[in-house]
Amino acid sequence: MIKYYQRTIKDQKLKKLEHFLIGSLVHVVDPQEEEIKSLAKQFSLDADILKDALDPYEAPRMELKKDIAYIFARVPRHDEEMSNISTFPVMFAIGKDFFIIASQENTDFLLSAISRRKKYYTTQRTKLFIKMFAEIEDKYNNLLNNISRRINYFGLNSANIKDEDIIGFVKFEVILNEFISALLPVRHVLSSVISGKALGLYQDDRDLIEDLQLNNDQLIERSKSYLTNIINIRQAQEVISTNRLNRVMKVLTASTVILALPTMITSLYGMNVALPFVSGSGSFWGILAVITALTGTLLVILKKSKII
Repeated sequence: MIKYYQRTIKDQKLKKLEHFLIGSLVHVVDPQEEEIKSLAKQFSLDADILKDALDPYEAPRMELKKDIAYIFARVPRHDEEMSNISTFPVMFAIGKDFFIIASQENTDFLLSAISRRKKYYTTQRTKLFIKMFAEIEDKYNNLLNNISRRINYFGLNSANIKDEDIIGFVKFEVILNEFISALLPVRHVLSSVISGKALGLYQDDRDLIEDLQLNNDQLIERSKSYLTNIINIRQAQEVISTNRLNRVMKVLTASTVILALPTMITSLYGMNVALPFVSGSGSFWGILAVITALTGTLLVILKKSKII
């Protein structure tokens, strides 16, 4: 699907066009083979690079061919319950008179940002690219904030973590590792952009890209920090579970020892042979008293030894 949009300095909102005009934004979502060929012919694009935008495993990078800059990034996505978080690739192709956003997934949030925010103009291609990149970093930042709240909650309630929470921790580990893998190559991409070889930059453009670099580094460090916190909480939970198991095993072992004593005595007196203290009328109560005394003594010894 290919759609054309434009917003000039005179426009208040983003306009949808019927066909391409110079200074337009070309929004490409899950294009078919014929659409890829049409785009490649119309804008002199490299069809193979354009197809890379549809590869779900494509890593962030930048290429410059025939005065067209191809810049790849990975965009985070999530469902409403925040239980399924992942990333997907998006490609920005910036030419002399066009700006293309191409992806296999829906990137309407970028269009909404252009309509919602002031000074987002499709005619200012370099600035628009920088601001689109900032929108992607904002999505990472928002998701990391949500993950941070979950980690802090479980960190304060580590003694009450359930099995499903442990499964959630494993998911967060996978997510954070994916974030780090998606954000690390962006360092090199932004360094290539700020060199000015691919895009003509003004000084304020360089300042904005430096802000992107700083924010990207902060996102990487936050992801690493949260990953460490998750591992620490999981290890603490393992220690807590081990201690609980040890206490249970101590109680069960002590109970076995305590019950073994009266069992042994009653087993002896259940034998069909002559035994002492069995002929008197009070022999039952005597044996019961001995069992009670021995059991009580054993309980006191185990208590003082802090076994139970």
